[in-house]
Amino acid sequence: MKEQFMSAKCGSLPAGRHGASGGKKILIANWKMNLSLGQSLNFIKKIAKTKNEVVIAAPFTFLCEMGKHLKRKKIKLAGQNVSQFKEGAYTGDVSARMLKEEGCTFCLVGHSERRIYFKETDKEINQKILQLLKYGIRPVLCLGENLAQRRKKLTKKIITKQLITGLWDIKKPEKILIAYEPVWAISTFQKSKIKHSATTADIVKIHLIIKAALKRLYKNKSKTIKILYGGTVNPKNVKEILKLKIVDGALVGGASLKISSFNAIIKSI
Repeated sequence: MKEQFMSAKCGSLPAGRHGASGGKKILIANWKMNLSLGQSLNFIKKIAKTKNEVVIAAPFTFLCEMGKHLKRKKIKLAGQNVSQFKEGAYTGDVSARMLKEEGCTFCLVGHSERRIYFKETDKEINQKILQLLKYGIRPVLCLGENLAQRRKKLTKKIITKQLITGLWDIKKPEKILIAYEPVWAISTFQKSKIKHSATTADIVKIHLIIKAALKRLYKNKSKTIKILYGGTVNPKNVKEILKLKIVDGALVGGASLKISSFNAIIKSI
């Protein structure tokens, strides 16, 4: 498997013809450690209607109550993180089974903040993915390179390594989603006055690298894997990003915390 990934090449696929399954896009709102329960319930009441798929990755303590209010809506719930262990003496952790019981059908894994702040390794992320799949929850594997790695032209190597270990021993690729998070283009991590942002050309280039690597591993089954973009998505840039057929959706951070901005994103596609 490792050799398969390492030999993957970007290729020359036309960006406009290779979405994972075509048609509907998926929007995942990552609320992180924000809002209150009351605010979250008010939020979901006012989310705009859409034919596209909308998922909210809310704080764990909100999931149960939110699930009750979403029964008549098509909005789905996601965990923001999960333990790599099934159960046991792991104070503060949340298991895949617990997420399942709260109504989650998706879960973020390997988010850039988890990798950077909590030093999560690719091996731990792989274990988390395996746990989620056991309970029928779709993992959203987040990956991406930082500015130093980008400047050293290590993007393909970093992305490939994260895919190699993160998807190790995964037999059902149709259950997996990938979210490309260019750390260098995420506002949370930009401390300098000079702000960096990804162009559509940057996005297409990396999505092609990911697609080529997935194809080497899963062959035709790789077409079932949706690849989202998650680099400071907001109402101003989302339309341009999501008109790219190679992009199957977006992972939205700060812009998903306000009803007005998230509805603007929903209405843009």
